[in-house]
Amino acid sequence: MDQSRLRTLYDLEEKLAYRFREINLLSTALTHRSYVNENKLQDLSDNERFEFLGDSVLGACVSDLIIKKYLTYPEGTLTQIRAALVNEKQLAELARNLQIGNCLLLGHGEESSGSRTKDSFLANAFEAVIAAVYLDSDFNNVKTIVTRLIEPLLKDDISCSEYFDYKTALQEFCQKKYKTTPLYMVTGSTGPDHNKKFEVKVVIVNKLTETGAGKSKKDAEKQAAQKAWEILQNEENQS
Repeated sequence: MDQSRLRTLYDLEEKLAYRFREINLLSTALTHRSYVNENKLQDLSDNERFEFLGDSVLGACVSDLIIKKYLTYPEGTLTQIRAALVNEKQLAELARNLQIGNCLLLGHGEESSGSRTKDSFLANAFEAVIAAVYLDSDFNNVKTIVTRLIEPLLKDDISCSEYFDYKTALQEFCQKKYKTTPLYMVTGSTGPDHNKKFEVKVVIVNKLTETGAGKSKKDAEKQAAQKAWEILQNEENQS
Protein backbone atom coordinates (compact mmCIF):
# COMPACT_ATOMS: atom_id res chain seq x y z
CA MET A 1 0.00 0.00 0.00
CA ASP A 2 1.51 3.32 -1.07
CA GLN A 3 2.05 6.28 1.24
CA SER A 4 -0.69 8.38 -0.33
CA ARG A 5 -3.27 5.67 0.37
CA LEU A 6 -1.99 5.29 3.92
CA ARG A 7 -2.28 9.02 4.60
CA THR A 8 -5.88 8.96 3.37
CA LEU A 9 -6.70 6.06 5.69
CA TYR A 10 -4.91 7.67 8.64
CA ASP A 11 -6.97 10.83 8.13
CA LEU A 12 -10.15 8.76 8.32
CA GLU A 13 -8.88 7.05 11.47
CA GLU A 14 -8.57 10.46 13.11
CA LYS A 15 -12.13 11.36 12.17
CA LEU A 16 -13.36 8.05 13.57
CA ALA A 17 -11.19 8.47 16.67
CA TYR A 18 -10.11 4.86 16.25
CA ARG A 19 -6.70 3.45 15.37
CA PHE A 20 -6.75 0.22 13.40
CA ARG A 21 -4.46 -2.66 14.27
CA GLU A 22 -4.95 -4.00 10.74
CA ILE A 23 -5.19 -1.00 8.42
CA ASN A 24 -5.87 -3.32 5.48
CA LEU A 25 -9.34 -3.95 6.92
CA LEU A 26 -10.15 -0.28 6.55
CA SER A 27 -8.75 -0.23 3.04
CA THR A 28 -10.91 -3.20 2.05
CA ALA A 29 -13.98 -1.48 3.50
CA LEU A 30 -13.36 1.37 1.08
CA THR A 31 -12.66 -0.70 -2.03
CA HIS A 32 -15.53 -0.99 -4.50
CA ARG A 33 -16.05 -4.03 -6.69
CA SER A 34 -15.47 -1.95 -9.83
CA TYR A 35 -11.93 -1.14 -8.71
CA VAL A 36 -11.16 -4.79 -7.96
CA ASN A 37 -12.42 -5.84 -11.38
CA GLU A 38 -10.07 -3.35 -13.06
CA ASN A 39 -7.06 -4.31 -10.92
CA LYS A 40 -7.19 -8.09 -10.76
CA LEU A 41 -3.41 -8.45 -10.56
CA GLN A 42 -3.35 -6.66 -7.18
CA ASP A 43 -5.14 -9.51 -5.36
CA LEU A 44 -7.66 -7.16 -3.74
CA SER A 45 -10.99 -7.84 -2.03
CA ASP A 46 -14.03 -5.61 -2.42
CA ASN A 47 -16.19 -4.32 0.43
CA GLU A 48 -19.46 -6.15 -0.30
CA ARG A 49 -19.06 -8.75 2.46
CA PHE A 50 -18.15 -5.93 4.85
CA GLU A 51 -21.34 -4.08 3.86
CA PHE A 52 -23.37 -7.17 4.77
CA LEU A 53 -21.76 -7.46 8.19
CA GLY A 54 -21.78 -3.73 8.84
CA ASP A 55 -25.52 -3.51 8.24
CA SER A 56 -26.16 -5.98 11.07
CA VAL A 57 -23.59 -4.53 13.46
CA LEU A 58 -24.87 -1.00 12.90
CA GLY A 59 -28.44 -2.12 13.49
CA ALA A 60 -27.47 -3.76 16.77
CA CYS A 61 -25.60 -0.64 17.93
CA VAL A 62 -28.47 1.70 17.12
CA SER A 63 -30.97 -0.69 18.73
CA ASP A 64 -28.90 -0.71 21.90
CA LEU A 65 -28.75 3.10 21.88
CA ILE A 66 -32.44 3.83 21.38
CA ILE A 67 -33.84 1.09 23.62
CA LYS A 68 -31.88 2.59 26.54
CA LYS A 69 -32.83 6.17 25.63
CA TYR A 70 -36.55 5.59 25.11
CA LEU A 71 -37.55 3.24 27.89
CA THR A 72 -41.32 3.52 27.44
CA TYR A 73 -41.51 3.34 23.65
CA PRO A 74 -43.13 0.20 22.19
CA GLU A 75 -41.32 -2.13 19.82
CA GLY A 76 -43.00 -0.80 16.69
CA THR A 77 -41.99 2.77 17.46
CA LEU A 78 -38.40 1.78 18.21
CA THR A 79 -38.30 -0.02 14.87
CA GLN A 80 -39.43 3.16 13.10
CA ILE A 81 -36.81 5.26 14.86
CA ARG A 82 -34.05 2.79 14.02
CA ALA A 83 -35.12 2.67 10.38
CA ALA A 84 -34.99 6.47 10.19
CA LEU A 85 -31.50 6.58 11.68
CA VAL A 86 -29.94 3.92 9.44
CA ASN A 87 -31.61 4.67 6.13
CA GLU A 88 -29.52 5.32 3.04
CA LYS A 89 -29.84 9.10 3.11
CA GLN A 90 -28.87 9.36 6.77
CA LEU A 91 -25.89 7.01 6.47
CA ALA A 92 -24.70 8.86 3.37
CA GLU A 93 -24.73 12.12 5.30
CA LEU A 94 -22.69 10.55 8.09
CA ALA A 95 -20.24 9.30 5.46
CA ARG A 96 -19.96 12.80 4.01
CA ASN A 97 -19.19 14.22 7.44
CA LEU A 98 -16.34 11.72 7.69
CA GLN A 99 -15.28 12.46 4.08
CA ILE A 100 -15.49 8.76 3.27
CA GLY A 101 -16.09 9.57 -0.38
CA ASN A 102 -12.51 10.81 -0.67
CA CYS A 103 -11.28 7.43 0.56
CA LEU A 104 -13.13 5.19 -1.90
CA LEU A 105 -11.30 3.16 -4.52
CA LEU A 106 -13.54 3.10 -7.61
CA GLY A 107 -13.25 1.82 -11.13
CA HIS A 108 -12.95 4.34 -13.96
CA GLY A 109 -16.58 3.93 -14.98
CA GLU A 110 -17.94 4.57 -11.51
CA GLU A 111 -15.50 7.43 -10.98
CA SER A 112 -16.58 9.19 -14.16
CA SER A 113 -20.28 8.76 -13.35
CA GLY A 114 -19.92 10.55 -10.01
CA SER A 115 -20.43 7.50 -7.80
CA ARG A 116 -18.04 8.91 -5.20
CA THR A 117 -20.79 11.32 -4.11
CA LYS A 118 -23.86 9.07 -4.56
CA ASP A 119 -25.90 8.25 -1.45
CA SER A 120 -25.94 4.52 -2.17
CA PHE A 121 -22.16 4.25 -2.50
CA LEU A 122 -21.52 6.37 0.59
CA ALA A 123 -24.07 4.55 2.74
CA ASN A 124 -22.65 1.16 1.76
CA ALA A 125 -19.12 2.34 2.44
CA PHE A 126 -20.15 3.63 5.87
CA GLU A 127 -21.59 0.21 6.75
CA ALA A 128 -18.40 -1.42 5.50
CA VAL A 129 -16.26 0.84 7.70
CA ILE A 130 -18.37 -0.12 10.71
CA ALA A 131 -17.71 -3.77 9.87
CA ALA A 132 -13.99 -3.08 9.57
CA VAL A 133 -13.89 -1.61 13.07
CA TYR A 134 -15.83 -4.59 14.40
CA LEU A 135 -13.47 -7.10 12.75
CA ASP A 136 -10.45 -5.16 13.99
CA SER A 137 -11.64 -4.97 17.61
CA ASP A 138 -15.00 -5.78 19.19
CA PHE A 139 -18.63 -4.72 19.54
CA ASN A 140 -17.95 -2.25 22.36
CA ASN A 141 -15.53 -0.21 20.27
CA VAL A 142 -18.00 -0.11 17.40
CA LYS A 143 -20.80 0.91 19.76
CA THR A 144 -18.72 3.80 21.07
CA ILE A 145 -18.13 5.11 17.55
CA VAL A 146 -21.73 4.62 16.43
CA THR A 147 -23.10 6.28 19.56
CA ARG A 148 -20.87 9.31 19.07
CA LEU A 149 -22.01 9.66 15.46
CA ILE A 150 -25.69 8.79 15.83
CA GLU A 151 -26.68 10.22 19.21
CA PRO A 152 -26.52 13.88 18.07
CA LEU A 153 -29.17 13.04 15.48
CA LEU A 154 -31.59 12.19 18.26
CA LYS A 155 -31.14 15.57 19.95
CA ASP A 156 -33.50 15.60 22.90
CA ASP A 157 -36.64 14.97 20.92
CA ILE A 158 -37.01 12.04 18.60
CA SER A 159 -40.57 13.29 18.49
CA CYS A 160 -40.01 15.31 15.33
CA SER A 161 -42.13 14.02 12.47
CA GLU A 162 -39.07 13.16 10.40
CA TYR A 163 -38.51 10.18 12.69
CA PHE A 164 -41.74 9.60 14.53
CA ASP A 165 -45.18 8.27 13.56
CA TYR A 166 -47.39 9.52 16.38
CA LYS A 167 -50.54 7.72 15.24
CA THR A 168 -48.85 4.35 15.14
CA ALA A 169 -47.06 4.96 18.44
CA LEU A 170 -50.28 6.06 20.13
CA GLN A 171 -52.19 3.07 18.82
CA GLU A 172 -49.55 0.58 19.94
CA PHE A 173 -49.29 2.19 23.36
CA CYS A 174 -53.07 2.24 23.92
CA GLN A 175 -53.52 -1.33 22.78
CA LYS A 176 -50.80 -2.52 25.12
CA LYS A 177 -51.60 -0.28 28.09
CA TYR A 178 -55.38 0.17 27.94
CA LYS A 179 -56.54 -2.64 25.62
CA THR A 180 -58.26 -0.08 23.40
CA THR A 181 -57.71 1.75 20.10
CA PRO A 182 -57.80 5.55 19.63
CA LEU A 183 -60.82 6.85 17.73
CA TYR A 184 -60.49 9.80 15.33
CA MET A 185 -63.41 12.04 14.37
CA VAL A 186 -63.53 15.12 12.15
CA THR A 187 -65.22 17.81 14.24
CA GLY A 188 -65.17 20.65 11.73
CA SER A 189 -63.49 22.47 8.87
CA THR A 190 -63.01 26.10 7.90
CA GLY A 191 -61.88 28.02 4.85
CA PRO A 192 -62.45 27.69 1.10
CA ASP A 193 -62.07 24.35 -0.70
CA HIS A 194 -58.57 25.17 -1.92
CA ASN A 195 -57.35 26.15 1.55
CA LYS A 196 -59.36 24.24 4.12
CA LYS A 197 -58.35 23.71 7.70
CA PHE A 198 -59.62 20.58 9.39
CA GLU A 199 -60.22 19.91 13.06
CA VAL A 200 -60.02 16.36 14.38
CA LYS A 201 -60.68 14.89 17.79
CA VAL A 202 -58.96 11.76 19.07
CA VAL A 203 -60.71 9.85 21.82
CA ILE A 204 -59.15 7.24 24.06
CA VAL A 205 -62.13 5.77 25.87
CA ASN A 206 -62.19 6.38 29.62
CA LYS A 207 -58.81 8.09 29.40
CA LEU A 208 -58.62 11.38 27.46
CA THR A 209 -59.73 13.44 24.48
CA GLU A 210 -57.48 15.75 22.46
CA THR A 211 -57.96 17.85 19.34
CA GLY A 212 -55.72 18.72 16.41
CA ALA A 213 -55.87 20.95 13.36
CA GLY A 214 -54.23 20.89 9.96
CA LYS A 215 -54.55 21.52 6.24
CA SER A 216 -55.61 17.90 5.75
CA LYS A 217 -57.43 15.35 7.85
CA LYS A 218 -54.20 13.41 8.07
CA ASP A 219 -52.27 16.39 9.46
CA ALA A 220 -55.03 17.13 11.96
CA GLU A 221 -55.08 13.51 13.13
CA LYS A 222 -51.32 13.58 13.51
CA GLN A 223 -51.41 16.70 15.66
CA ALA A 224 -54.16 15.26 17.85
CA ALA A 225 -52.21 12.02 18.20
CA GLN A 226 -49.06 13.96 19.14
CA LYS A 227 -50.87 15.83 21.92
CA ALA A 228 -52.38 12.63 23.29
CA TRP A 229 -49.09 10.75 23.01
CA GLU A 230 -47.14 13.43 24.89
CA ILE A 231 -49.71 13.54 27.71
CA LEU A 232 -49.66 9.76 28.12
CA GLN A 233 -45.86 9.63 28.00
CA ASN A 234 -45.60 12.33 30.68
CA GLU A 235 -47.96 10.34 32.87
CA GLU A 236 -46.00 7.17 32.23
CA ASN A 237 -42.69 8.82 33.09
CA GLN A 238 -44.08 10.34 36.30
CA SER A 239 -45.42 7.00 37.44
